[in-house]
Amino acid sequence: MKYREEQTLHTVVEIHRKVLGTIRRLRLLQEGDRIVLGVSGGPDSVALLHILFALREQCGWTLAVAHLHHGLRGRDAEEDLEFVQGLSQDLGLPFFHGRLPEDALRSQKGSLQEAARKARYDFLESVRSHWGARCIAVGHQADDQAETVLAALLRGAGTKGLAGIPYVRGSVIRPILDLTREEILRYLDRRGLPYRVDPSNEQETFLRNRIRHHLLPLLREFYSPRIDDRLRRIAHLCAQEDAFMEASTDQIWRRLARLGDRRVEIPLSAYRETPAAVRLRLLRRSVAYLRGDTRGLSWVHLVRLDELALEDGRERWVHLPGRLRGVVGGGAVMLGWEEEFRSGCFRYPVEVPGETTIPEAGLRIRWELVEGTGLSRRRKGEGVLLDLEAMDGELVVRSPLPGDRFRPAGLGGSRKVKDLLIDAKVPRRDRWRVPVLVDRRGPLWVVGHRLDERVRPGPETKKILKAVPIPM
Repeated sequence: MKYREEQTLHTVVEIHRKVLGTIRRLRLLQEGDRIVLGVSGGPDSVALLHILFALREQCGWTLAVAHLHHGLRGRDAEEDLEFVQGLSQDLGLPFFHGRLPEDALRSQKGSLQEAARKARYDFLESVRSHWGARCIAVGHQADDQAETVLAALLRGAGTKGLAGIPYVRGSVIRPILDLTREEILRYLDRRGLPYRVDPSNEQETFLRNRIRHHLLPLLREFYSPRIDDRLRRIAHLCAQEDAFMEASTDQIWRRLARLGDRRVEIPLSAYRETPAAVRLRLLRRSVAYLRGDTRGLSWVHLVRLDELALEDGRERWVHLPGRLRGVVGGGAVMLGWEEEFRSGCFRYPVEVPGETTIPEAGLRIRWELVEGTGLSRRRKGEGVLLDLEAMDGELVVRSPLPGDRFRPAGLGGSRKVKDLLIDAKVPRRDRWRVPVLVDRRGPLWVVGHRLDERVRPGPETKKILKAVPIPM
């Protein structure tokens, strides 16, 4: 009995020391922190709860427990909730729980596992904010890390994917990521601590479970008994390299990226001069900026857009996940929402005096009536001046139409509006956004470019329409 007690004490002390070493080495927690513990009831989260509870007085931490009922697994999930609530009560800790409607996650698009993961972290973050905690601690451990790296390798991931599970991401920390599953089970056994077993962890429909129960045992037996350690080492090295590359990408991103609400533009010449590894990260960062995440974005998408950027020729584009499009043309690499690059048309009546808003062009135009000979010269800097008496019928601002032709003031001869915009290097995808002022006889003004000779004011002009474009 005494030997058993010594073994138990030794195991507990070693585990506590190891976890505290991880926390201090990586500065995961500070003295006096308030911490929300995500506890599912499984062995990993139960171990996390008891380890941090044992260290709380020494480190001055305040703990709370949070558990989300996903609306899946029926009675098993109810028992998980009751079990975790009981643990919290036994330890005298605040307990927060959430409950999703039954099968709510199954009705969502995409992976059920991904939907459950997102719902859980959203819930934990809401608890953290409500309770005023600095961070959320979850129970990922070393075997999870090895499985994650192997899964990423099978997907063909780069260094970001091979970096595996981070110790810190946002407000989430993983204090027991250095403990193996064997160490955790031994800790629970030595202390006689109960935990729940999720039957879904045995279902081989999930890739992670197949890796855990088949691939890793095969690699351990026939290729390398230390494969887990080597996979974790790969994660560590890739995490360091990824951090360095992200810092380098930050500097280049701040210098090159032109950010709008609905698109990102990177000058093509500068993009081509950037090292390939950073180019792909710039594209990934652009997607994350627009969407807030990169789910569904693969190496294939990034490489295809990168290849298009290195080719010469006409405007070219590729579809990206999440209703995004990558476009190369007009001297830039652009990523934006599909509708940003989809040609459309608009038509707005003009009231004089008054104001016309053109959201497609990001402009509003103020129209004013001015009288007086020679104003075309005296007020040129205040807006665009047109001969009102030369106009015929109702005025409309619209998008360019095929066949639009006018006589550009000062150039002589007749030209197509399309050719004028091409010469002005307006990218093809944006030409439909250029407003054209027309009357019954045709174009009078290609906004931002040229007036028609017919409405150019002269010394004898008596009535002038002043148009003032104002960016929105």
